[in-house]
Amino acid sequence: MGFYYGPSQPQDEPPPGSWRETLLIIWVVFKALALPLGLLFGAVLGFVLILWAFLTSPWLGLALLGLAAAAVVARGIWEARHPPDLP
Repeated sequence: MGFYYGPSQPQDEPPPGSWRETLLIIWVVFKALALPLGLLFGAVLGFVLILWAFLTSPWLGLALLGLAAAAVVARGIWEARHPPDLP
């Protein structure tokens, strides 16, 4: 009957993963989450910086916002002058 239904004794548990497998899984998870977490922490830090600038001086806050807007416009102009090479 064991031929049809399998062995009558329970099978041994598979051996646990090694420390290398554990470190590899941790590395893959951190690698996948690095960019989203970096963007999230960067956005929060930027918001705190702008809030601090406005609390210090309204002109400093406006200057910081103007600097950020100028950086976005400059990046747009640079991208327009250097289009990507499509195959």
